[in-house]
Amino acid sequence: MSEITGIVKHGKETYSIFLDGMFFCKLNAETIVKHGFKVGNNVSEDEIENAQSENEKLVAFDRCLKLLSVPKSKKQVKDYLYSKGYTSKTVDFCISKLEEYNYLDDQAFADMYVKSYCYKKGKRLLDFELKAKGISEEKIRCALEHYNPNEDDLLCLSEKFLKNKPRDKKTMSKLAQHLFSKGFSFDEINPVLKTLIDFG
Repeated sequence: MSEITGIVKHGKETYSIFLDGMFFCKLNAETIVKHGFKVGNNVSEDEIENAQSENEKLVAFDRCLKLLSVPKSKKQVKDYLYSKGYTSKTVDFCISKLEEYNYLDDQAFADMYVKSYCYKKGKRLLDFELKAKGISEEKIRCALEHYNPNEDDLLCLSEKFLKNKPRDKKTMSKLAQHLFSKGFSFDEINPVLKTLIDFG
C-alpha cells in the first residue's frame, strides 16, 4: 500500500498524484472523484494503476471526439492513437465506444469521401486513397457504385489546368496525363479532350 501525499492541480481538469512523496501519474478530476482519492488515503498498486488505465481511456476518447470533428476512417483513428503512445487496450476501448456511438462507420466514411471528391478525382485514385485509409475492398466497391463522373467536372478541371497555356498538341497530351494522374480513365478523358479541341 502507498499513501497519497499530494494531489496538485496541473491543468484545467488534470491533477498530479503523489504517492509517498513521489510523483506517480496524472489523473483528471472525474477519475479522482470516482475513486475517492484524497490526500492521506492509502491505496494499493492495483487500485491506482486501474484508475490510471481508466483515466487514459477517458483522455484518449476525448481526443478522438475532437479528432472526429472532421470524419476519419477507423484506421486513421487507430493510427492517431498509436502515434500518441496509447496502449492496444486503450485503442480498442476507444474504437469500440466510437462505433457504439456511431462516430465511426467506415462505409459511411467511404460514401462521403466518394461524394466529396468525385468531381475532381477519378475512380482509380478514389479506390487507392480509400485503401490507404484502411477501407475494405467491399466497402470501397459499394461506395464507388455511386460514382458517376460528370463531363462538366472534367471540363472544369481541364480549363483550370489549361489556364494561360497554349492549346496545342503537346499541352493537350500533358492535360491527358494530368487527368489520368487524377484517377480518370481514358474513356472519361477522351470526350473532354475532343470537346476542348472542337471548341477551343
